[in-house]
Amino acid sequence: MKATSSRIGRVGRAGFCLAPRAGWRIGALWLVLGAVVFGPGAAEETAAAIWRQSIPPVVDKWLPSDWWVPERSVSGHINADPHEDLAIVVARRVDAPEDPDFPRGSRGLLVLFGDDDGRWRRGAMLPGLLPCVECTGALGGRIGSALFDIEVSADGLLEVGWVARKQFTKGVRLWIGWDSGERGLGLLADEVSIIRPGHRGLIHRDYRAGRMWVDGAEIEMPARFIPIEDVSAEQY
Repeated sequence: MKATSSRIGRVGRAGFCLAPRAGWRIGALWLVLGAVVFGPGAAEETAAAIWRQSIPPVVDKWLPSDWWVPERSVSGHINADPHEDLAIVVARRVDAPEDPDFPRGSRGLLVLFGDDDGRWRRGAMLPGLLPCVECTGALGGRIGSALFDIEVSADGLLEVGWVARKQFTKGVRLWIGWDSGERGLGLLADEVSIIRPGHRGLIHRDYRAGRMWVDGAEIEMPARFIPIEDVSAEQY
């Protein structure tokens, strides 16, 4: 795989380009694949228990049904106002026959925006934005499926990443940001790393700038706004 630039510009509200970087942040998830020393599933269960302790109590009031359980939350300034917002990863722990598109093990993302009066306003509810845990294979003998991470950067970008395995192992990272013109969250850029026998590949796409890099080679593509509601893990 060809080396890519180690410098990444930020889009956010300033309009800079999200160029690829060699120090890909989802690399931390790749390291877990070789570093976990717990028994099967223990690492994920321990981490999930720690993350659940940090979930604000208000989250349960905004979930659409008991089928979705908060799994992890992060806070930051996601939209254009000065108030702190929440992004919550939610998981489906039980089968929901009334909603067959998202079986047990599905994950999604719920966004809550802070208001002037100190209350919360519900933003997007995005079932399927992260991969289904029970629909993917184990990443290794001691590691479960569909590891993920999520954070809000200092400049207001919501970053969601995961490593999952079906036919082969794939790492994905999404950069999600607020578009003042569209008055909504959109997919600004994404990055896909593929590992299969005899091949490694890296694809980075900057949708606002209309540029794509395939194993370091730059390719032009049409610039466009992609509403975050139109994005799902199955597309990757």
